[in-house]
Amino acid sequence: MSVAARTSLVRRLACVLIFSTILGVVASHRVLAEDQAGSQHKIIGVDIKNSAGNAAKTADTQWFSDAGLGLFVHWGLSSVDGHHDLSWGMMGKYKWTPHPLTPDAYWALADRFDPQDYNPEKWLQAAKDAGFGYAVLTTRHHDGYALWPSAYGDFSTRTHMAGRDLLRFYVEACRKVGIKVGFYYSPPDWHYHRQYMSFGYATKGTPDSPHLGTRHEPVTLPKKPADFDDKYVAYVNGQITELMTRYGKIDILWFDGGAGKKMLSQDRIRAMQPGILINDRGHGKGDIRTGYECVLPTKRPEGCWEHCFGLTSCWGYQVGNENEDAQHLAQQLLVHLVKCRDWGGNALANCGPRPSGDMPVSYYRCMDIVKTWIAARRESVVGVQAGPYPEKSNVPVTVRGKTWYLHLLPKTSEGPAFEGTIVLSEVGKPRRVVLLGGGEGIEVKQDGATLSITVPKKLRTSLVDVVAVEW
Repeated sequence: MSVAARTSLVRRLACVLIFSTILGVVASHRVLAEDQAGSQHKIIGVDIKNSAGNAAKTADTQWFSDAGLGLFVHWGLSSVDGHHDLSWGMMGKYKWTPHPLTPDAYWALADRFDPQDYNPEKWLQAAKDAGFGYAVLTTRHHDGYALWPSAYGDFSTRTHMAGRDLLRFYVEACRKVGIKVGFYYSPPDWHYHRQYMSFGYATKGTPDSPHLGTRHEPVTLPKKPADFDDKYVAYVNGQITELMTRYGKIDILWFDGGAGKKMLSQDRIRAMQPGILINDRGHGKGDIRTGYECVLPTKRPEGCWEHCFGLTSCWGYQVGNENEDAQHLAQQLLVHLVKCRDWGGNALANCGPRPSGDMPVSYYRCMDIVKTWIAARRESVVGVQAGPYPEKSNVPVTVRGKTWYLHLLPKTSEGPAFEGTIVLSEVGKPRRVVLLGGGEGIEVKQDGATLSITVPKKLRTSLVDVVAVEW
């Protein structure tokens, strides 16, 4: 074998290994995702006490339970490089970032972050057409760079982009296309804390495990000044106040970590934004339970809940996202969606824009596929209630009035395709059974209080198939 051939083979094997690590089998994928999410939560101080989401059922908040599908948008400095994840790409000795940038090199990307093709209306309209009901944009991630010209701190578009306000364009676009407006905000700020924190994951400050500085050099962390924490929380509260008062009505505030007991309370936030929904990752409790990061719950959660996951393989943009398999992305998205909806939750699917401000090619291709699917099956996932799964159905089910929507999953990296007979127990005789977006030929058998439904293989698709049963 030639050197070139051996090099090509090694590269292909490396890609297979990375792809298998990301996708894997169901059990290993769940362990990996839970391990990574848990490790990150420890670093940023996420405090979730497993209290149920308790959003009041009002005209301002009912939309969330009906929406079903949200777009998570992780965007910032890391997109300039296109090879490192947002914020976490600067963390040394972090097993999910084998070749990190130093923090100094990462923050220097701010000098080149200048999106000239930023048209959020384009990618929000694509999401709206595909059935998305809301969006959540990272206004500031852990790296500390604010996407608006904040009067607080020294690291935002005020200091590096001549005061350009990227949030205003996003908010206006959301309202124009008819999508609810969500802001993600990270109280933990590694740029603000850069002199007093280690940029080595889980370092102990010992000779064998030294803390790392902003050049990933071994450092001894100095003691913070007596007034440091008070100034920090005042800075955080100032930025939260800006987010809540500059842009009109905001529908969701999605915290990712806290800033201590002096951080603005939820009551004070609601005084500025009546009717806003606040997640549980800033104050330890909230309207929406958002602890299901990358992995789905194993039992039905109580109250309002949401599962966030990467539509593409990384939270922030990476060049490899451009040509990811759109059919695979659509399969994964729809499987996550119906698994959330059958237990009454929402799916928050993430994709990171390019440094130019546009989305990668794979995003639009995926949205086109989902758009076609949603056109024929929207009624099964939007404005529905959780169904009796697995108590009375062997497939995920949602309910709208007197209709049950049975979801037949395709084969994905998370599991095999559903093959066989749908079995509903403790039910009466249906008035009508139909395959949404499909043809004729469904076989229906009633045996007492048990209903059996068989969908011929020729009618199955590579996406989620939906059988509607009207009672």
